Amino acid sequence: MEPDANLPHLMASELDSRFKDEVAALIGGLDLAYCFQCGVCSGSCPTMDRMEHGPRRIMQMIRLGMAEKVLRSHDIWLCVSCYSCAARCPQGIEIAEVMAALRSLAMTKGLAKDKEATFSRVFVEVLKRYGRLYEPELLLRYYTAEASVADLLKQAGLGLRMFRKGKIALRPERIENAEELEEIAARIKGERVA
Repeated sequence: MEPDANLPHLMASELDSRFKDEVAALIGGLDLAYCFQCGVCSGSCPTMDRMEHGPRRIMQMIRLGMAEKVLRSHDIWLCVSCYSCAARCPQGIEIAEVMAALRSLAMTKGLAKDKEATFSRVFVEVLKRYGRLYEPELLLRYYTAEASVADLLKQAGLGLRMFRKGKIALRPERIENAEELEEIAARIKGERVA
């Protein structure tokens, strides 16, 4: 197989030979060597046009041990988990699951620094707190962490219209035993990231 000229070039000291095994362990031990770089995943991806590398190159970068480049990549946050890639993969690789594992790993290692990472973190925090989504708190936390108060105020008109139509409540609804959801999340995090 010819080297991909579009892959970032790194020194050998910047490569982590254990990275592919670390990712594989997070998705049930799948051998990523099954990926033979056919490109069907990238051809099937609805957000490929916004990505720098795309699923095919991300898979290759994992196999090469380009851990930091992959975990800092904006691409892993653009995966919408539509599973088009997995449905069409001739090797049956669950690429959407790989992307989810990469997002989790990026957050755990503190390498997730973009807006999608912040949104994902805040989304999970709000969900764990109430057991369901509470949009006003989600937006408030996100915009104060990642954007600006001016950006938040731009959303106020939409928020008021949604409130008048009964789509947003003033007070959050909580599921019963929301703390159990937090315990489940902590247990999953402990199992997935060792």
